[in-house]
Amino acid sequence: MRNRLPASMRVVACVISGMSLAPVLAVAQTKVPAAPPSAGKPYTVPRTPWGDPDIQGTYKNVSMFPLEARAPLPPEGAPPAPSGSKRVDAGAGPEHWYEVPMGGTTPMVVDPPDRRVPYQPWARALNTEINKHQGENPEVKIKREYLDHRVRCLPAGSPRVTTPCAYCGYQILQGPGFVAFFYEWNHLYQVVPLDGSPHPDPGIQLWMGDARGHWEGNTLVVDVANFNDKTWVARGAAIHTSAMHIVERYTPVDRNTIDYRVTVEDPAVFTRPWTMAFPAFERYPAGTELYEYACAEGNAIDETVFGVTTKKEPK
Repeated sequence: MRNRLPASMRVVACVISGMSLAPVLAVAQTKVPAAPPSAGKPYTVPRTPWGDPDIQGTYKNVSMFPLEARAPLPPEGAPPAPSGSKRVDAGAGPEHWYEVPMGGTTPMVVDPPDRRVPYQPWARALNTEINKHQGENPEVKIKREYLDHRVRCLPAGSPRVTTPCAYCGYQILQGPGFVAFFYEWNHLYQVVPLDGSPHPDPGIQLWMGDARGHWEGNTLVVDVANFNDKTWVARGAAIHTSAMHIVERYTPVDRNTIDYRVTVEDPAVFTRPWTMAFPAFERYPAGTELYEYACAEGNAIDETVFGVTTKKEPK
């Protein structure tokens, strides 16, 4: 069980084009048993009343995975890593936070073939320097200018908000002409119009970017642009600029699982486009709710770590 309190207000309303979305559902503590596979029969995705593939539901991540390979991959045919081995970056914090399996060792990066993020040399060096100053090593001082914005309760951004989180739930809602993603993480959301409308002017830069989608068969394809440069692509300080552009693909593979694939390009930081892919969402039972994510309340990292007073004194 997670040591958290449920939200006192159970209904979240979001009005989109004059339409009110349904109340946000909750993340449950128990896993839905997987449906037994039908021999030789591909999964038939259900349809909404207006004919789109129906991927609605409340989900958690399947497993924690590292972003990239830490060293060159072993040659084909080499013996596998010892069973039970666990990456040191598989999570932090008390055990009761983690309802998602922590032992995933397969890198999320699938292209390039070495499964490493193709940074330009300066970006790799800066990324390494940023990671050194996140407080994981008590002998290395935390640098405020390098601190993960998430630690200060700011938005994770895309695609990081979909990469594995050990204690966060997700909800997908659909209506004619849109798909809406709700994230337990900091109460974030992303509304994806399906009407073919273009992105706004590049001068408009957003924490979550601007998303536009369409269906390719049963796969929801989401094109996201108009980012700011304040977020990371994923855990591990995968930096980017406001020129980043991503294309996400959400594919239901059975009634309880959605695979995720995203291609990232930012010519100011990376030497080429690169791709992450992993099983992202595992369905929770219907009728459960997302939890309140109280992060900013009581967050005193500026005062306790850096001695910086950010709260205004009452007059």
